[in-house]
Amino acid sequence: MNETLLEQGQLAAAGHGISDQVNIVRGDFNEWRPACEYDGVIAMEALHHVLNLEGLLAGLRESLRPGGCFVISDMIGRNGHLRWPEALLIVHEFWRKLPPSYRYNHQLQRYEELFEDWDCSQVGFEGVRSQDILPLLIENFHFERFVAFGNVIDPFVDRSFGHNFDAAAEWDRAFIDLVHQRDEEEIAAGRIKPTHMYAVLGTAADQPTIFLAHSAPHFASGGLTRRTKVQPGRRIRKAIRKTSQPKPMNGTRGRTALNGSLK
Repeated sequence: MNETLLEQGQLAAAGHGISDQVNIVRGDFNEWRPACEYDGVIAMEALHHVLNLEGLLAGLRESLRPGGCFVISDMIGRNGHLRWPEALLIVHEFWRKLPPSYRYNHQLQRYEELFEDWDCSQVGFEGVRSQDILPLLIENFHFERFVAFGNVIDPFVDRSFGHNFDAAAEWDRAFIDLVHQRDEEEIAAGRIKPTHMYAVLGTAADQPTIFLAHSAPHFASGGLTRRTKVQPGRRIRKAIRKTSQPKPMNGTRGRTALNGSLK
């Protein structure tokens, strides 16, 4: 249990004058059972740390009042945040185009000539059951809103390698745009599955489900084994050829990580 974060939460509530409305509870997700009913529940990047997803989600389903909503932002890719084989092939394809200075892993403090698919669940509970989240949500709740995205782009913009890119550099932006477009094309074609989701869930099955055409909850669930690929769009291929080559970095010095939308 991180006592520092608990204290920070209490101080933040006090700073906003809402201490009487916030009840910070020490507990274990794997053993939690609801003590009351809820109008709304928010899980922000939390479920992929839980071993007993079945017990936690059953408790949330039972405690959510009629008309209540369960709002989620989470990781739904392969356990340990590994790439599925069909996605790893594309990551390696783009990795070979990177200058050496862009291949330094700031999180693990190592150089990776070829991207190494590291199982994050080996340390703590990071992504320990990520691939089970979406199937269990489908089993326990009704989706009212669903947005799924990301996969191949993840290693290039995360906390390990994202610091190697400079959002102000033309070549860097063009490269990330190229990866992002390929990611979107592969997901839309059903050749890879998304690794992130935003969702609003409830228990009333008569409510409509709103989602992008290529990312219904059932479509986004699970991995694939096919190893096909599509060519990147002509517009972005042309852009990346025209931009200047990236300037070499001094040693392994970090640079601004890219966050947010890649459009």
